[in-house]
Amino acid sequence: MDLELTQEQLMFRDMAKEFAMREVQPTARERDREEKFFPDIMKKMGDQGLFGIKVPRELGGLDLDWMTVGLVVEQLSYYDFCVGINCLIGTTLQIMPILTGGNDAQKKNYIAQLVSGKKCAAFAAVEPNAGSDAVAVETTATLKGDEWILNGNKTWITNATQGDWAIVLCQTDKSKGVKGMACFIVERDAPGFSSTKIGHKMGFRSSDTGQLFFRDCRIPNANLLGDIGRGLQLALTCIEHTRFGISFATLGVMEACIDSSIKYCLERNQFSKPIGSFQLMQSQIADMVVDCEASKCLAYQAAYLKDNGLKYSRETSIAKLHNSEKAAKISRTAVEMHGAYGITDDFPVERYYRDMLSPLIFGGTSNIQRLIIGRNMLGIEAISR
Repeated sequence: MDLELTQEQLMFRDMAKEFAMREVQPTARERDREEKFFPDIMKKMGDQGLFGIKVPRELGGLDLDWMTVGLVVEQLSYYDFCVGINCLIGTTLQIMPILTGGNDAQKKNYIAQLVSGKKCAAFAAVEPNAGSDAVAVETTATLKGDEWILNGNKTWITNATQGDWAIVLCQTDKSKGVKGMACFIVERDAPGFSSTKIGHKMGFRSSDTGQLFFRDCRIPNANLLGDIGRGLQLALTCIEHTRFGISFATLGVMEACIDSSIKYCLERNQFSKPIGSFQLMQSQIADMVVDCEASKCLAYQAAYLKDNGLKYSRETSIAKLHNSEKAAKISRTAVEMHGAYGITDDFPVERYYRDMLSPLIFGGTSNIQRLIIGRNMLGIEAISR
């Protein structure tokens, strides 16, 4: 497995780092405090081509690889995990569903708007009673004439109030189970469609999270995305792309925690010497670096497999599980190393720690990743219906 980066990959990595230092870092603390979304940054990311990395050239994209997506997300997340994740899902949960499931008219209508960063979308699969159990979707879509009528609720949806449209996973015929599930594009102004923000989150604050409501919501038949019966597969495929990117986003936060901790250990003096000279501090830094380097290898391996058309589901779950849990551990250690200052937002490690509790849950919880890995190794489903 060749993990050496190409010149093109290095160029995008460095460009993303420079962009994040200039456009993301200066307002990260303010946006976290105010739970403020960042459409201006989204537009600037569009100008840099960051949403078009996986889009074919004929649709206005760059037609590059998943490694490049990961490297960009890693650099953005180093300065703000919320920005990194929103860049990621711009590809995985907004563009990829239409790119892989949409018809030519849908691709032409929606993808260029997403690539520009001027528009964003929500991907709505999770419901109050359907989270890890994705098959339990209760939102219905009923065809009447040339319109679909949607009824149901979605929750914990990114871009719930900011998205210009939503891609919604629905059940068209409960008697058919998975074979009755389909995805639909619901425009913001569709009658019967509303949303509300979920605020006061522990972390991930400047990212827009909320609930969607469909009350006899009418959409044209042309807004069916892909085929009936393929909706859950489309959703799970795109969520797996997101899971892959989370392994890079958490890697970026780990690297930021290590750099911040090293800087603090060299500047903070106790007992007339830098605290970095103490054995326990050096031991903690060493453990952080080892965990981070192992995380990097797992993320890079997942990217290599995806880009070379090899099986990657197990490795993606391994990377997501490992990196999310190590990021939570490293960010907590970074807070502790900063002492009392670590629990204030004078230093970014406090925000990193709060943010790193989120990827333990979204994109598939850590326990769900364990079930995926266990099923892959044993060939036995751990959950029966």
